[in-house]
Amino acid sequence: MLSAGLWSADRPCPAIENEVYSPVKDLIQYKNVVFTAGFGRERSPLPRPPDAREGRPMGRLVRLRIPMDKASQLVNKTVPIPGEPGQYVIQLNVFHQLHCLNMLRKRLYSKTEYPPDHELMGIEHLEHCYDALRQSLICSADITPLPWRWVEQMQEAKEVAQVAHTCRDFDVIREWAKRNAVDHFDRKTYVPDPLQN
Repeated sequence: MLSAGLWSADRPCPAIENEVYSPVKDLIQYKNVVFTAGFGRERSPLPRPPDAREGRPMGRLVRLRIPMDKASQLVNKTVPIPGEPGQYVIQLNVFHQLHCLNMLRKRLYSKTEYPPDHELMGIEHLEHCYDALRQSLICSADITPLPWRWVEQMQEAKEVAQVAHTCRDFDVIREWAKRNAVDHFDRKTYVPDPLQN
């Protein structure tokens, strides 16, 4: 299902002029992944009704720490972490996207009526999630060609979804995030920021 990566630590991803800095840029590796179709026998186990026992698998990865030298390179400035001198808080957008996708999945399968202003399941948050995912899909613009195949028994041409895509190695990013997760971030405490002077 997976083939060897096209880029590795020995052969890093090429630089892009004016690229927005990310503290995980140097970790990026690529690998080829064959996507599933999502129908019939190819249905993924992930888009299923939420289970009360599933917890928050990405919950710890919402807030991540980076040292001051990396924070100083950010185009979009962040704030120091209270009680952790020299450490700054960030979130990688991929984890925000996964949160949003999970909120939409939960609402899709929910039998509960939520008021429009519900903090997580209200229309404003879901519209935010939908739009965040829309913008991200456009930004990353997967240009993998999807072929078509004649299906004799249906007497029509069908799009083939089970094709190889060149993907960033998410496991490498997730492992970095686990090592740099912030267990507690006091959002109500102001910390003077030497980078803002």
